[in-house]
Amino acid sequence: MKRYITLFALGLCMTWLPAQEVTRVQVGDTQNTGITYNLPLTMVRVVANASCTMVKAGIFAPFAEKYLGVKDAPMEDHVTWSITSVTVAAEASADTSRTYHINFVDKAAAPTFYLAPGNLLVGINREPEQKCGEMTLANVPETPQPAVHAIDVMTEELLKAGSRTKQAEIAARQIFRIRESRLNILTGDVDNLPADGASFQLVLDNLAAQEAAYMELFTGTSATTTTQREFLYRPAAEGSEVLFRFSRHFGFVDADDLSGEAYNITVQVTDDNRQVPVVADAKGKAKPQATGVAYVVPGRARITIAQRGKSWADVEWPMAQFGHVEFLPATQFVNKKAPSAATLCPLTGALQLFQNEK
Repeated sequence: MKRYITLFALGLCMTWLPAQEVTRVQVGDTQNTGITYNLPLTMVRVVANASCTMVKAGIFAPFAEKYLGVKDAPMEDHVTWSITSVTVAAEASADTSRTYHINFVDKAAAPTFYLAPGNLLVGINREPEQKCGEMTLANVPETPQPAVHAIDVMTEELLKAGSRTKQAEIAARQIFRIRESRLNILTGDVDNLPADGASFQLVLDNLAAQEAAYMELFTGTSATTTTQREFLYRPAAEGSEVLFRFSRHFGFVDADDLSGEAYNITVQVTDDNRQVPVVADAKGKAKPQATGVAYVVPGRARITIAQRGKSWADVEWPMAQFGHVEFLPATQFVNKKAPSAATLCPLTGALQLFQNEK
């Protein structure tokens, strides 16, 4: 009778990053008498998204309040950087300190293995289900720019004005003319109204674009772009260290550049399973360590990313490196009539499913 034992790897294997291609390996096809495989390390991939806003002051900025009542127009060009989001995801890496080899005398009875990149063992006699998702990063659209720019509305009268003050006065007067024209169209106080709805909207759009272009002369322009940095971190012990530094003036800077504020990553082990349980026989003597198909009983750790007390990410995951290795007897998988099957979590090496056909 079939027996299934499902061991949920605490939800983490649903966030396998990235989606992995699994290779089917049959002993005797590409191997001699056995197979070599690795157990995983659980890595943390941090993705930091930042925006850069470049402000260019208008040539008539000093007159913005006098002629238009705008009090907060920028008076000089400047660049401002800011972090918009920090996301974390788990990722598997081969643990070369946990490499194992299994020999099979009868290659015809040897089980089928399924390996992920890095020779990570993820299945025996059963292909793992492709439930693992791939983290996607949304592109942030750039700030749209007006269809008409300041240079396009520089009239002859404005350019020939004898002083900057006079030029600003002419430009402000033109803004009020555009606003008056728009109001007249909306109220129907014009001799010739647009023929239909599409024409009506086109006229309003053109007036809005011209007004925005004139306003650029006073309030300046602002353009925002986005950038992204990725950091791969291997949690090895409890503690905190600088993951990256970020400056509001220069963006991402080197970790030793004190012009940037530190974004720290902290590891706190919440369930330490690194100590291998001692199994004793009936007389109280320790039994020798078992051999066979290795898998991990993972521990757990809390990962936080913070900057000046502000938390940007806070997760708690099972992790392979804070756990210990146990073994399933290899003979269970070579039964010609009813071989067992198992799947392992690619992120933690934990036993996800064990199927006993007996």
